[in-house]
Amino acid sequence: MLYYNFNNNEEFKELFGLVKHGNGVKSRKNKILLSFIKNGKLLHDAVVSGDYSLVHISDMATMKKLVTDEIIKSSNDNMKLSYVVDLMGKRYYSSTYSTDGNKGLCEDGDTRAVRYINMENGERVFKMKAGKFYRAIVLQTEFGKLLPEQVMNYLCEEFASEWQVYTMGQLPKNRLYVNNEFHKIYSSECCEGNFGSCMVDKDQSSFYENAVKASAAYLENEDGMIIARCIIFNEVKDQDGKIWRLAERQYSSESNEILKRALIEALISGGYIDGYKKVGAGCGDARAFVDINEHSLSDRQFSIECNLDWEDTLSYQDSFKWYNMNSLKADNFGAGNLNLGITDYCLNDDQREYDDYHGYYCNETVLVYVEGREYYCDTDDLDDFIWVDSIDEYHHKDDVQRCPECGKYFVTSDGQYSEVTEETYCSYDCLDDAESTYKRENWYYSYYDEEYYENEDEITYYYEWNSGLGEYERKTISEKSADELWEKGELHRFGNDLFDLIDNEFNLPFGYQLIKIAV
Repeated sequence: MLYYNFNNNEEFKELFGLVKHGNGVKSRKNKILLSFIKNGKLLHDAVVSGDYSLVHISDMATMKKLVTDEIIKSSNDNMKLSYVVDLMGKRYYSSTYSTDGNKGLCEDGDTRAVRYINMENGERVFKMKAGKFYRAIVLQTEFGKLLPEQVMNYLCEEFASEWQVYTMGQLPKNRLYVNNEFHKIYSSECCEGNFGSCMVDKDQSSFYENAVKASAAYLENEDGMIIARCIIFNEVKDQDGKIWRLAERQYSSESNEILKRALIEALISGGYIDGYKKVGAGCGDARAFVDINEHSLSDRQFSIECNLDWEDTLSYQDSFKWYNMNSLKADNFGAGNLNLGITDYCLNDDQREYDDYHGYYCNETVLVYVEGREYYCDTDDLDDFIWVDSIDEYHHKDDVQRCPECGKYFVTSDGQYSEVTEETYCSYDCLDDAESTYKRENWYYSYYDEEYYENEDEITYYYEWNSGLGEYERKTISEKSADELWEKGELHRFGNDLFDLIDNEFNLPFGYQLIKIAV
């Protein structure tokens, strides 16, 4: 612990300890971060250089920023990586890939893929899934090769989500509104699809009009329906007295992460906020705010003025949930003695927690999801729910399934369906692995194209000269490629067979050599 940002086992457990869930399942806090800072090479380099910034990280937002900066630095420092890859304003270098004037944007409008040039394949233009492409770029850097797989997966997933937001920005813009229409953002009649919020249609939005200083922020689509929304607290004070405008946790149609990010980007561009609740994993943490440059604000102790009496309308609070009625302040760090993180219409004296899934009060609840909608369930009565480790959430057993490739649980609506295997997988990586295996076992391989083809009649044969053996070898090639090479004069026909063009140091006619081989 000498070199880390904690002094003893208690501080370690506070940051990385095991958490026991209601069904007896245990999970480790910040396990991705832990896998990063315990890297032996990372610690060695810190001791040698005296720079401990990479091992003193205590939250995911800081880790993401510092690691990304280090990847870019490692990429720029490696002289072997000579081709420029320009992605979302950041410049990487690669020994294999490059981007053109489109800067990675696909001409067909595919928001999940990156357009790139393979410099080793005749500078041909291809596209690749965003997360997979980012992995390939990172692994060409010396620093990237040191990253644990958990961290690599996290970075690739984050990049893929951010890339979708970036590319969607090229499409027609949704309209942003910042006003006091709190009733509207909590009305199912005004919102497109299921927002997975426990406060929809509960008539408790007047809390934001009467008790706190806040604004409603939302995106509307072309039909005038709300597709993403959040609350902005306009006068948030930190422990140093600085005033912040912070966007609370975001909700969107069918819990679409891309729409949440689009809302935040619009608020930043419009100058409405100084920080926001991070999008994605860990957003339920009351202190998981970041500034507009994605620097973590978890060290800030935030509070707001809150004028709430026992009988006043309360709306469930995700961050400013600890309330002191004497000082009329609510905070995100536990100083208040009353809990605003409840779905009741108003405060109740005993402050017991309400299980709104089963419909009774209990000692402790945990957030669960049923068909994407949020509920709070008794931690001692979770038989209907399954813990989904990849997103650290409980989901109803009817809403999840096991991935046929890796065996892990995932939310069915988040799965990736394969047209090849006709099964649904937890991620694009598992889908790619399963399709690759299926194609190897059931499809037909083209040696020349380095691809599999579903039908045998899509494949033919040609003869390729092997100079080491001094003879032709029979290889597979797609009918399409064979036709193209024949038309270009790069394949030659002798009888019913196709041959590639070989070097002829004796300047003999090509046909003579074919006759010689055939004899």
